[in-house]
Parts: sequence; C-alpha cells; structure tokens
Amino acid sequence: MRKNYFNLFGRLVFLTIWVLIGYSCERHDERQKEISYQRVRAEKVGKYIAANYADKKILVLTHGDYKDKNGNVVPNHLIEGLKKGLGNVNCEILKRPVPADDTEACYQEIEWNMVYLDNLMQGKNEKGQDIPGYSPVGDFDILITTIDLPEDAIRDGKGTGMLTDKSIAFVYGYIEAWAAGFDNGTIVVAAIDKPYPGESDKAGLANWEQYPPSDMDKAFDVRYILKTSARNE
Repeated sequence: MRKNYFNLFGRLVFLTIWVLIGYSCERHDERQKEISYQRVRAEKVGKYIAANYADKKILVLTHGDYKDKNGNVVPNHLIEGLKKGLGNVNCEILKRPVPADDTEACYQEIEWNMVYLDNLMQGKNEKGQDIPGYSPVGDFDILITTIDLPEDAIRDGKGTGMLTDKSIAFVYGYIEAWAAGFDNGTIVVAAIDKPYPGESDKAGLANWEQYPPSDMDKAFDVRYILKTSARNE
C-alpha cells in the first residue's frame, strides 16, 4: 500500500510538472507568434519605403533600450523587421529614452508633445538639457516611427515643429485624425490593425490567431492593412 501511495504521488508530481512545462511552452509560443507579427508589420513598411523612397534621407524614431531582470537589452523586434524591409537603404535611428522609474515614465507620456520631440531631435531632454550620448540628428526627408507621435505632431494634415515639410511613415502610432496628411504627402504610409474578430467569429478568430504564414505579404494581410492614402482601408 505504501509503495502504491508513493507511485501515485510520483505520477501526480510528474503530471503537475508536465502541465506547467506545457503551459510555459504555450506562453512562450504565443509570445514568439506576436513577436513574429511585429517583425512582419515593420518589414512591410520598410519594403514599401525601399521600393518608393530609397533615394530619400530617412530618420527612424523608436524607443530606447529596455533591459530584462538580468540587465540584458531586450531586442527591438520592430527595428529588426524594419531594417530587413529597408535592405540596403540607409537610415539614422533616434531612440526616445526609456525612464527607469514608472512614475517618471507616466509623467513623460502626459507631457509628450512636439516641444519634447523637437528637443530630442536636438539631443536634449524635455527640459532642454543635453542628453548624454545624444547629438542633433542630421537632415532627413522621411521620419519612420515605431512609437506614438505627439498628438500635435500633425495639424491640418501638415507636420509641425521639426517635422515641417517632412514626410512620415508609421509602423505604429497612426491615428485617423491625421488622415488629411496623405493628401499632401505628409504621410506616405501607415501600417494599421485590422479589427479584432469577435469570439463568435470562429473562422475570423482562427485566421487571426494562426502563426504567421512564411510568405511575408500573406502574414501581413492576416492582421494589418497598408494604408497609403486617406481612403484605402
């Protein structure tokens, strides 16, 4: 009886570990799937820019380096995908610093405006103080952004501040209020999300949740739309 008890206990322990491993693997697989879609989203925009604006000077705006609990820099999957799409097209990268303090991060989001972005382009923080290791960006024709722009970045369809007379490409961050920017060339392209299907739409949900197809264009079409005018959605 004692032997059977320990055999049963051992099986229960084994099953528990197996379930936990399976759950962990499932979470890992889901994370890898979402990362793959992020890369595809950025790669599509990069390919569009490379095909249509390869001769332009390009500045990429992205977030600064995040670090994991071990102090290792977390890969920026959007930049990886964007560079793959751009191929041999050169670009300068400007990173918006990531505050270590959550309170400071919230404050910066509230204060995120064109004064802040203009300062950043000049190598300064939101208070106009020099940021160590930063210098003013060079001249550019197109800004490709992988993060949200300040709401006052575009007014009446035109760029403001240091974005005046510049064109903008959105990997992330496009809002419909800026649609007029397509008509005058301020916005050249934006990757936007397709609506998430409801739980009752089984076929749509299965399509959305699939692992990205190997073909980049097909993978992009699963979740996104490439918007190149105020009307194509």
